[in-house]
Amino acid sequence: MKKACDALAKSPIFRQLNHDTFGHFCNRLSIKMYYKGEMLANEGDECQALGIVLDGQVALQKYSFDGEFTTLDLLGTGDVFGEDLIFSSRHIWPYSIEAVTHTKIIMLTLNVLIPLFQENPEIIRSFMAFMSDRIQEQNQRIMVLSQRTLRGKISNYLLDLYTTQLVAAQKSQAASGSSDNKEVLPGDQDSPPTVVLPVSKEVVSRLLAMPRPSLSRELVKMEKDGLIHVDGRSIELLNLADLERGRNINTLIGRHHGELERFG
Repeated sequence: MKKACDALAKSPIFRQLNHDTFGHFCNRLSIKMYYKGEMLANEGDECQALGIVLDGQVALQKYSFDGEFTTLDLLGTGDVFGEDLIFSSRHIWPYSIEAVTHTKIIMLTLNVLIPLFQENPEIIRSFMAFMSDRIQEQNQRIMVLSQRTLRGKISNYLLDLYTTQLVAAQKSQAASGSSDNKEVLPGDQDSPPTVVLPVSKEVVSRLLAMPRPSLSRELVKMEKDGLIHVDGRSIELLNLADLERGRNINTLIGRHHGELERFG
């Protein structure tokens, strides 16, 4: 159970858990194993537990009637799912959850969660902060998907990824107490800002709701236009201003289109 306790300690909800309570709590955990391609839950199923990824990776998938699907999110070790449903009056999964790799999941039912919250009020604050962060992430995801062009979606995704990775690098450097430049932050010194795709381009295309070939073609076009340089999963952002301008242009197009519809 030590590995399960370590995974919980890394999760944003339970990192404030009192260590004296921790051991007793870990003994009440349920851990389930899933093989690659196995479904953890299907759309329409009842959500009966909060899930935390102990090992592996799972994908939240939204399927259409013709069998096509969009990847809504990818979750890895320490990530949480079901937090928006477990306490809801309508706890029905609005998407399916699939194991992308062999996966171990910690399952926390209400019978475990409610006493834990009652005994540890600080976890309630962590849960509320976590939910607020997730809402912001979902709002950002809506912003990406609302872009009207492939370039707009890709630009938005890369800029958000750059911000996320820059903040993570700064926190890591601050935590290590390092004042030298051994760990170069994205965009430091003379190098252009760089992001590293956390997943394959196939998965990125699913996250952006576009065909894989379309993503590849648009990346090539953006490289020819001097916006980016692609090297595997590493992408240099050569022109942040134009990438930002492309994102804003898409927003303006949407606004003008709405105005034309109102006056049409």
